[in-house]
Amino acid sequence: MRGQKSILNKLTCLLMIIVIGFTSLGLTSKEGEKKIHRNITIQNTDVGKLTPKEAIKKLESTYPLKNFNISYNDKNWTIKSEDVDLNYHIEEIVKEAFNYTRSSSKLENIKRKGKLDLKKSHNIKLKATYNEAKLSEELEKICSNINIDAVDATFRVELSGELKRTESKEGKQVDLSRLKEDIYDMINKKKNENINLPVITLYPDVSTKHVKSINSVLGQFSTSFNDSTSRGSNIHVAGEQTSDILLMPGDTFSYNKCTGARNWVNGYKSAPIIVGGKVTNGEGGGVCQVSTTIYNAALLSGLTIDEVHNHSLPSRYAQRGRDATVSYGYTDLKFSNPYTHPIYIKNIVGNGAITSKIYGCDVDRERISIKIVEEYTKNKITVQTYRLFLDEENNIMKKELVNTSVYKSN
Repeated sequence: MRGQKSILNKLTCLLMIIVIGFTSLGLTSKEGEKKIHRNITIQNTDVGKLTPKEAIKKLESTYPLKNFNISYNDKNWTIKSEDVDLNYHIEEIVKEAFNYTRSSSKLENIKRKGKLDLKKSHNIKLKATYNEAKLSEELEKICSNINIDAVDATFRVELSGELKRTESKEGKQVDLSRLKEDIYDMINKKKNENINLPVITLYPDVSTKHVKSINSVLGQFSTSFNDSTSRGSNIHVAGEQTSDILLMPGDTFSYNKCTGARNWVNGYKSAPIIVGGKVTNGEGGGVCQVSTTIYNAALLSGLTIDEVHNHSLPSRYAQRGRDATVSYGYTDLKFSNPYTHPIYIKNIVGNGAITSKIYGCDVDRERISIKIVEEYTKNKITVQTYRLFLDEENNIMKKELVNTSVYKSN
């Protein structure tokens, strides 16, 4: 009898242990089925043993959908979370947490509950989404209130010789990339804070200091022509197109780039030109006289000659070795500014003459002389053009071979 009671007690204890075990796994408790299992967290917030409604309320309190408050000096902007469709999808994630131990696989549910009961927590992250297009639209509204372009200083020489300058102005621009990164970071962290608007200062390419440094003529050269011909008309057009040009330190002047194609659309007429060693009519006749005049002014100003070509025949308006032929798309006149200050090209055309003046800073002015060395053979004349840099006593400090020209002798 006693043996039977002992066996019965043991069976009763075993049954209780099994019931308790299954109860702890949430398999027999109806109440447990309505709650999220223990040790489940969402965005590191404990939602275990909470009903879905309780979990939603807790998460909405912990991670509210706040507005983005942006400020700059005395200006403030607010981007509402609903205006950019910001959403943490709390209800969806709570449902995922609730169903974590309620999958279609009973065995998997037992495994998951077992781990959770052994205090191995399971964390689910909130999924933050927003409308990128709407956010960009809101940020553009802010940028439009801040962004101001920098303004370059200007320099101009009037025909009277008066030097006119305008001052430069700094600009401002919202660092949009950095601003977006700050907002993205807040969205990812689900924590909105006040944002100090990142603003970049824009500096002008040409400053007031730059144009104030232009105070003297570095070099100039003049040639004459018949003002009443179509060739004279072309010289006027080309002279204007290559005038009033500011070259910053290191910048390069291109004659062809300034004038474009020499055709009637750009204001050029048919006039005598040299082609293949012969004089013939063609569009833009006379433009080489303008390029030659500018070239000599550049030589005397100490500028770096990057590209120059001579005519096949000597020119009437310039010494051999000092002409500069140009042909759009083929040959060009190019020179660059070697100084730490800007230079300014000014052409004056009228009364049968064209004068090219190159202005710059007086500290850059050089004493320069041009030397021509000619060598005659039966069919050609070879000319070497040297630029001599002189000291105050006219001693040669530097001798530079600028170009070697070859002309037909007949």
